[in-house]
Amino acid sequence: MKAFITILLAACCVFILIAGNLHWQKRIAGSAAPENLSAAKKSEVADPADPEKERILSLASNWPKSSRKQLEKALDEHRSFTITILGSKSLGEGPDSWPELLKAELQSAYGKDLIETKTLSYDLTSSQFVNQSMEDLLKNPGDLILFEPFTLNDNGEVGTKAGLENLALVMEEVKSKNPDSTFILQPPHPLYDTIYYPKDVEELKEYSEENSIHYLDHWTAWPELDDPEMKEFLAPNNSQPSEKGHRVWADFLIDYFIHKES
Repeated sequence: MKAFITILLAACCVFILIAGNLHWQKRIAGSAAPENLSAAKKSEVADPADPEKERILSLASNWPKSSRKQLEKALDEHRSFTITILGSKSLGEGPDSWPELLKAELQSAYGKDLIETKTLSYDLTSSQFVNQSMEDLLKNPGDLILFEPFTLNDNGEVGTKAGLENLALVMEEVKSKNPDSTFILQPPHPLYDTIYYPKDVEELKEYSEENSIHYLDHWTAWPELDDPEMKEFLAPNNSQPSEKGHRVWADFLIDYFIHKES
């Protein structure tokens, strides 16, 4: 009788252990089911990509990485992304100037509420700008600064080395005020059949390459420098492009800032 009771108790223990193990495995399986995932995990699994955000970031594919990051941040924060166009009077003014043509296309592609542009142009050399007007820029540099660093105005007035030093100073001052601002450099408009000015522009291009600064060489879209046709793209006094020149300059920049799938 004693042996029977012992066997019965052992059998009960085995049964209890098996039943408990089955119950535990069932609980584990249940906790791993999708309906029992944590809220954060379910959000991670179910959160689809935002197609409008993807579309906008795709348009900015050509931009510097830092600018794309700021654009994405602007989208997440529901604020405007500001592009500051900075340079000499060769930027032009009025509805047919390339800054206005670029602005219209940017706002059409990205949305008026997202992209804000402002133009700061001065009839100054780079040295005069640094000494007299740089505070205008430092008040609100913007997220991206498209900078024509007074290269034409400096020609014959400020040495190339000094002009590049002024450029570096402007970027340094802006970065100290707003580390997230990004610079893109570009030359002023080309001129017909000149000797020294193209050399200054070439040094600007080399400087940008050596310092890993994005450089938009819109001269590639214009006629050759020694082609008489170039005169049609310039204002009579060569101070800025003609309407035709503004269109060429604008189209080049539009193609860069608004990437379109081929």
